[in-house]
Amino acid sequence: METGREVWLSKGSILQAVWSSISIPGLFPAIRNNNKWLVDGGLVNPVPVSVCRALGADIVIAVTLNGDMVSKHFRKPRHIIKQNMGVVAKITDVVREYTTSIFTTVKVDDHPPSLFEAIAASVNITQDRITRSRMAGDPPDILLSPKLSHIGPLEFYRANEAISEGKKCVQRIMPEIEHILEIA
Repeated sequence: METGREVWLSKGSILQAVWSSISIPGLFPAIRNNNKWLVDGGLVNPVPVSVCRALGADIVIAVTLNGDMVSKHFRKPRHIIKQNMGVVAKITDVVREYTTSIFTTVKVDDHPPSLFEAIAASVNITQDRITRSRMAGDPPDILLSPKLSHIGPLEFYRANEAISEGKKCVQRIMPEIEHILEIA
C-alpha cells in the first residue's frame, strides 16, 4: 500500500498470500507481510498475465471477473424505504433532495445512484480500464469472461451460481482452448 507497486508472493505462507489476495480496501483489512501492508493485487494488475509469463508460463489462460461489470445496470427498487443508516445516508439524502429540487425528476429511473452504487460503479470502471490497459501490452492466449455482474461482491452464498457460470464460460470457448493447447 505504501508504494502502489505490485508484490509477487512466490514463497512463504500460503495463508498469508491468500489473505493478501482477498484484502479489498473497505471490505477486508490489509495484511502485513515482510514489513509491507498488502492488499488485493487486482488494484494494480487485475488479470496478472505478466506475472504468469515472468514465472515461466508458455500458455496463459486468464479470467477477468469484471468483463460485464461496467455495463451493469443499477438495480432500482420500486419503493424506496428510508432507514436510519447513519451520517453518510443522511448526507446522501440531503444531497439527493437538494439536487432533485433543482433538477426535477419524474421517473424512479431518474434518481441518482446511491453512494454505494456510485462507488462500486467507479471501482468497476477503474478495474476495467486497468485490465484493458495491462492486457493490451501483454495479452493472454485465452481470455475467459464469465458474466457475473448480477452477483454482488459480498454475495459469497451465490458461489454455486458463479461456479456454474464459470463452467458455462469455459464451454463457450472450449474450441479455442483445445486449439491453443493442440488437443483434438
